[in-house]
Amino acid sequence: MNKDRFFDEIKDILLLEDENINEKTPIEVDSMSSLLLIAFFDEHFSQTITQEKIKELKNVSDLMEIAGANNLK
Repeated sequence: MNKDRFFDEIKDILLLEDENINEKTPIEVDSMSSLLLIAFFDEHFSQTITQEKIKELKNVSDLMEIAGANNLK
């Protein structure tokens, strides 16, 4: 997945209003977004993400780290 598509997916999942998000964009995850993130990472990156890990997320770069740099072109 390329970075632009990743950013678009994250923007939709987290309902971010900012048109241009980047690695430094701060995030807040509610319960619905949490479930969507779990499904997203499982489907696209075969990564299991826990509720505990989700609670630690501060910005988009944290999500990129979970996806893996080699998976984002």
